[in-house]
Amino acid sequence: MNADCKTQRDWIVTATKSITLNGRREPELRARLDDPGSDCTFEELHFDSLARMELCIWMQTEVGVELGEDEILAHPSVNALAAHLVSKTSARPQP
Repeated sequence: MNADCKTQRDWIVTATKSITLNGRREPELRARLDDPGSDCTFEELHFDSLARMELCIWMQTEVGVELGEDEILAHPSVNALAAHLVSKTSARPQP
């Protein structure tokens, strides 16, 4: 995993912990999220439509990356979405 992908993954993990794992006692999922070599699907992380919307809002307000709910559905794991965001942001024209 390259540095850009790790950065995107870290942002997704931070948001995911606050959105769906806040207050949950699921040490195995937390450990998998913290391990860049591991992956979790959004289904395993209890993502529903509200959680997907919250992730989109979090990424926009905290990171400045526009993300649509359809992109989360098309890239259904943390690592897949991180890789997608790297390709999406690298394709943007630089100011």
